[in-house]
Amino acid sequence: MKSQEIQGKRFTHHHVSTLMHEVSLMVAKIFNREVRDFELTRSQWQVLYLLYTEGPLTQTQIAERLLMAKPPLGKIVDRLEDASWVERMPDASDKRVKRVVLTGRIRPLLPELENVVEQIEEILLDGIPIEERDSLIGQLQRVRANLRQRLFDQG
Repeated sequence: MKSQEIQGKRFTHHHVSTLMHEVSLMVAKIFNREVRDFELTRSQWQVLYLLYTEGPLTQTQIAERLLMAKPPLGKIVDRLEDASWVERMPDASDKRVKRVVLTGRIRPLLPELENVVEQIEEILLDGIPIEERDSLIGQLQRVRANLRQRLFDQG
């Protein structure tokens, strides 16, 4: 990896944050291409999968868990609702609150969608020895924890 020195600081052409961003963009492009026939995007899948794993949530809860701003998330939920993937239902304890709920449309497609995710993971880990994968995952989890601590400690 080439590096250069500017005012006494060493800069590599690929900082960790740049590499992580590029990886994320490439994963999104591959995912979007693989699920084109489902008429889903990676962002929409993230919402669907979150609802599948955690159950009905408010849009605020979804935005917080996915670290998304509320307005773009609202548009994603609108599109998902228009396509009958989800519906907004009144909360059982507070009728003013709407919860986003999966419809039955996702259930028969989950195995195929999870298979796409597994295939992408195989692509990501190709060439990395099995004995190094746990270390990589642990390091990425540490990076995520560092960022979450900074993000949530400093509001």
